[in-house]
Amino acid sequence: MSHYSGYFLSSGTGASADFFSTPCKTHPGGKFSAEQLSGKNILLSGGFPAGSQDSPFPLSVTLQLNGDLAAFDTGALAALARAELFRYNSQSFRSYTLEADRCITVLGNKPETLHNFLETYDALLQITPILLDYYDPTLTTAVDLQIDAVQKGFRLSFNVRQPVDINRCTYCGSCGTSCPEQCLTETLFLDFSLCSFCNECVSACSDGAIDLHSVEKRELITPALLLLGSAKPDLPRQKDNIYSEATLNSFFKTIFDAEVEEVIEWSAPICQYSPKLQTGCSVCMDACQHSAINQSRNSVEINHLFCVECGACLSSCPTGALQYKRFDDIRFLEYFRSFPLPPGTTIVLGTEQSLHRYWWYNPREKQNGVFFLEHPQPAALHAMHILLLRAMGAGRIVILGEKDCELSRQAQFSNALLQALQGQQPVNLMPPGKLHSFLATDHEFDSTVTCYHDFSYSNRRTKLLDIITFIMQQSNETSAISQGVHTEDFGEVLCDENGCTQCLACVAECRVEALIADSSSYTLNHTPALCVQCGICITVCPEDVLSTRKGISLDDNFFREKIIARAEPARCKGCGKVFGTRKSLEKVIAILSAKQMWNPEDNLLSYCDSCRVATLYESHEK
Repeated sequence: MSHYSGYFLSSGTGASADFFSTPCKTHPGGKFSAEQLSGKNILLSGGFPAGSQDSPFPLSVTLQLNGDLAAFDTGALAALARAELFRYNSQSFRSYTLEADRCITVLGNKPETLHNFLETYDALLQITPILLDYYDPTLTTAVDLQIDAVQKGFRLSFNVRQPVDINRCTYCGSCGTSCPEQCLTETLFLDFSLCSFCNECVSACSDGAIDLHSVEKRELITPALLLLGSAKPDLPRQKDNIYSEATLNSFFKTIFDAEVEEVIEWSAPICQYSPKLQTGCSVCMDACQHSAINQSRNSVEINHLFCVECGACLSSCPTGALQYKRFDDIRFLEYFRSFPLPPGTTIVLGTEQSLHRYWWYNPREKQNGVFFLEHPQPAALHAMHILLLRAMGAGRIVILGEKDCELSRQAQFSNALLQALQGQQPVNLMPPGKLHSFLATDHEFDSTVTCYHDFSYSNRRTKLLDIITFIMQQSNETSAISQGVHTEDFGEVLCDENGCTQCLACVAECRVEALIADSSSYTLNHTPALCVQCGICITVCPEDVLSTRKGISLDDNFFREKIIARAEPARCKGCGKVFGTRKSLEKVIAILSAKQMWNPEDNLLSYCDSCRVATLYESHEK
């Protein structure tokens, strides 16, 4: 009789955990049934979490597949189980229940339209109705309406006509009898759509309680807007959470409590988007098809409620400023530190669903040289992850799933680079149904090659360059990547040295340090391979002397720091201290001369700040 094979890690008697395997009875939604588990404190088990969400301990798809389908011995499986337990325990992100906000401000031109909407949905929604035209005694009519987008929705600023001062009114009725249009009702509501501003009511009121031009300023914060009928107010550029009658169902989908997990994290120090300048790298926002990423004057904002964890933003981020907290860059490196790959291994990455399906439809045959790794979202993989696996000894890299656009770009880049350096394209994207036949094919791998073992990390681009440099050192070939490979996030900064004044505005905005200043030699230095082609340096350059040339070249010069501009220091005429560059000084003098604000006889700009003050003082003493 065949049984389900269980693989377990339990707390041992000493400092280390115990690993063991035993046949079990289980099924989706059920629990393990085995006498060997009695009395043991299970820390982790192989299994499929989606089918056993109430499991008292974490279930590892990776451990289950490698135990059943890969040819690992007990020692290797024990090491894998410990790596999986560390991976599970190291996940840290904020998780909470977001209560639905049923508030919505409804704008309409006609009172009857608003009344009909209120009668239909007032019991379901918290509605603030606002009229844009006409007047109604039970509705607010907004005058001079202005709508601005704010962090949690919209701010509506408007005026409301308040012709009657209730504190002064004695309700004598004189205004009502004097009004020829009968637009001032017994409830003290004045219908300005009927009023001719004849001022008869104003004259009739002996208490001065009526002012036809009196308004009250109001402000309203609302999470969502609904435009009824022909209402067309001036709207902000931010159109999220603005609905019409045709898209009302989209709003209804948002008014249910939701479980939110903030698994995408943004790090400002290595992001090449400048909130202050509102320019720079925008690949994450361009890649997101779910309006979950927005760039503001303060930061890159992630709407975790809209995020579907498709991975597009993560895969596209060149610096690693966006991290996937379920399996971030550092955890990825640490994983293979604790579980190194045997050289030549075919590594298969896939989601739980794709690996579970492969496990279900294929015989339990042990396959030599194969390692299965469950990844919560393979589409989040970057070229850094792919090339790291190759550098650590992976013979082939298989990513299960459809050919995602951004992931395909990362795979194509990796293959093009490896083709140029190693003559092979080992990265494959395929559906699970083709995996079994693919694994049956042979592949070549140089088992004598040195494997990469540097697990340090500062940012994604630096680590990627270190990996590429390592692969280059293992190869005898150096050539340029073909023009058919998309390399928008690689390139070189070019500088017109004659026009550069060494103001260093570009250096201040380059967080990946592709541009740096050497204060000892007064040079502007550039490492092309670090440049992510964000374009901020070009935007901030006051001299307009910078440009970029896209592409990557696999030669040492592309990866080395080089001088692109050199400056002559400006030394103080008094003390000899360097206080700037000669070119920047000449530029200031030229600007002042053009405005007739420069006196060559004073020559005060040739002094540092301290000596300039002393020189001025001495000239006044004389």
